Amino acid sequence: MNQHCLCGSWAVEKTSWTEYNPGRRFLTCVNGRCNFFKWTEPELDPRSKKIINKMIKAKEEYQEFYKEEMNAAKKEARNWKCFAFLLLLYVFRCYFASVGVDDNNA
Repeated sequence: MNQHCLCGSWAVEKTSWTEYNPGRRFLTCVNGRCNFFKWTEPELDPRSKKIINKMIKAKEEYQEFYKEEMNAAKKEARNWKCFAFLLLLYVFRCYFASVGVDDNNA
């Protein structure tokens, strides 16, 4: 929607994600210099607002759960890498001990 705001700049369309107007689009100043504001969509009925807000909450909860799971997976991977490194050191130590390499001459 091409429209100028109060300061003469182009107005841009944004989306409100507040509890009272979830997903509702509006126009505002591209530069934020003036207080131009205009809804581009009608207000949602209360039932639609409630459903959208529940969906937003479920999405946020899932994102938090996913973030926690990813952090746990990264920590587990880091632990396995440390274990593999220590195991490799142990194997090398055992190998060199078995072939008679002396630590003092190395």
